[in-house]
Amino acid sequence: MGSINISRQTTVDLLTEFAGFKAGIVLTDVELSELLQDYDAVLSKKIVSEEIGGFRFHSSEFDEIAAHILYKLGNIDEPTTIPHHLRLYHKVKSDPKKLACYEHVMGCYSDFMRSVFADPPPYGTALDPEPFMRAAMKGHGKDGLDMAMEVIKGINHQLHISPHGRIRSRDWKDTADLETLFKSESLETMYGSFFDQRFIDYLERNFEKVGEIHWRKFEGLAGEFFEREGFRVDVGPGRNDDGIDLRIYPREQLEEMPPLIIVQCKRQKEKIGKALLKSVYADVLHEKSESGLIVTSSYMSPGAETMRVAREYPVEAADRDTLKTWIAKMKSERI
Repeated sequence: MGSINISRQTTVDLLTEFAGFKAGIVLTDVELSELLQDYDAVLSKKIVSEEIGGFRFHSSEFDEIAAHILYKLGNIDEPTTIPHHLRLYHKVKSDPKKLACYEHVMGCYSDFMRSVFADPPPYGTALDPEPFMRAAMKGHGKDGLDMAMEVIKGINHQLHISPHGRIRSRDWKDTADLETLFKSESLETMYGSFFDQRFIDYLERNFEKVGEIHWRKFEGLAGEFFEREGFRVDVGPGRNDDGIDLRIYPREQLEEMPPLIIVQCKRQKEKIGKALLKSVYADVLHEKSESGLIVTSSYMSPGAETMRVAREYPVEAADRDTLKTWIAKMKSERI
């Protein structure tokens, strides 16, 4: 495969358009540069340098850059561009039984694709892999089916990460600007109740950014978790909320009943101190709630924790470690 010569601005345009189409996230050139930092620090700097006229990429390198961007956005689980069937071969080649299964499955796949090309479906029609899967099972049963599923997953991955095609794993109805995660207090999204799924996937891959997101988005993130856990969530106005950011109710609870949990969100570097703990406890009493929760991008201070235990305050902290668990639980099922 050959090389391509391309201007800096065209490179930025192509890669940001690719991210928007495949992952549903719009990037600025600065954000693109940041995502490429741990792929190639020199390229990362050149991406935003107006002194650079252009680049010369080997075609396979451009593919690797595209895959790395999707990986850093949390859109795929691994950035490799090595075809999955080759990785699968190296995985099974030392086991005669598994190797025989592999050879059988790949033969079935070749036969399946020949039948498709012989009578191609209308453009844009999804292929039904059932004939391939049934053929893979003959003589190998569940092992053949499992390996066929691996092959299908690998092919879907290759098609999705390719910057040269229009096939993607999800047809996004809109795009989300990454900068709004850090600058906008809007909680409106088509892909979640209070927090966009694409931002969840991004934070799962870049958890160190959780303390930098907009404070209102931080409240939305906590609300999204409880919503997905089956609770009814009342998200406060954001300002003038008397210190209560979320009220959590059992899904079937009558509206006139007090909340099960009241939540205060603190996106901050400082540890949670005694004053805030006392404040949340006072709100628990006032609201007649069963308990309070402080959701923080930091941790509870030792002094506050000692007070909480000693006075038996019905207040817990969902700290930085808990947030990481929440986000991991909410991430997309990826190819």
